[in-house]
Amino acid sequence: MAGPGSKSSDDTFRTIDVPVGSSFLIQGSKFIAHLAPAESPDTAAAVLSVRQRRYPDASHHCWAYRVGRPEPLAERSSDAGEPSGTAGRPIADALRGAGLENVVCVVTRYFGGTKLGTGGLVRAYGDAAREAIAAARAFERTIVREVRLTFDHERTGVVYRVLDEFGLHLEEGRYDARAHGMVQVPASRVPVLQARLAELALTGVEIEVGGLSVR
Repeated sequence: MAGPGSKSSDDTFRTIDVPVGSSFLIQGSKFIAHLAPAESPDTAAAVLSVRQRRYPDASHHCWAYRVGRPEPLAERSSDAGEPSGTAGRPIADALRGAGLENVVCVVTRYFGGTKLGTGGLVRAYGDAAREAIAAARAFERTIVREVRLTFDHERTGVVYRVLDEFGLHLEEGRYDARAHGMVQVPASRVPVLQARLAELALTGVEIEVGGLSVR
């Protein structure tokens, strides 16, 4: 059973911090995939714009993104003129299958003269995205809330005991008439932390919960 300080899977997500790419030829068509970090739809749109300017004579610039964390995840994709469901969706499926968030993938196609058919396009766009994903260094990030604590000095032992249970370290410690500090708590664990402090300290501990951020 998970302890009080355990992180919920809802608090973590996989992403990348460095753009990567891949390319291959199939029946004369060239597919160039570009996978990049993106935190918002605007950031994803900027990545797409750069790719369009870099390859202005390409046949298509198809894309998908999964962005928005730490807020709710936003997902969109576009076939960009390819038959419906043959490009944007397989790119999005590749991102989802890899569990990647806060990313955008743009697959640029140069048409080689031979039609691939809907099944061929689905495979080509999905494979292009998966090749870029395979080249990426993915890592895990945690969604946290900043929790500020103010407590009576006689409650110091209790506060530190609870923080130890949750694997937390008091930052920005300051001591005057009362003690003050801040901890970064996995977002879903904040109510449990509050309940545990209330259970043990009973009085003399004030908690101020901040907004969501990512570390």
